[in-house]
Amino acid sequence: MPLTHTYHDQYLGPLVTGPTEERAVADVDALGSFPAAWAARLVVLRTYILTCLDSQRAPEDLFTAKLAVYRKEFDATLPQAKAAQAAAEAEAGNAPSGGASIYTVELQRS
Repeated sequence: MPLTHTYHDQYLGPLVTGPTEERAVADVDALGSFPAAWAARLVVLRTYILTCLDSQRAPEDLFTAKLAVYRKEFDATLPQAKAAQAAAEAEAGNAPSGGASIYTVELQRS
């Protein structure tokens, strides 16, 4: 299966497989909906994480070092993606996902 994202890491990129990318897409989808650019970024990072996990052969190999870097980057990117989604929902006039309103009646000023 052809890959749908571009992988710029010259060491990990050639190791990425279609099934690994599919797992990453499913993992990101499970976290919520995000603007397309943020979702793509999260999928690429998650794919790198999964590739490192699948490729590790020793506790202190290069994959372990790359895994630590990509996990930190993923952890830093996820809140930004969630904020971008909340901003997009607010701009569209929707209540942010993940939180219910405390009001049961719509409030309007006259």
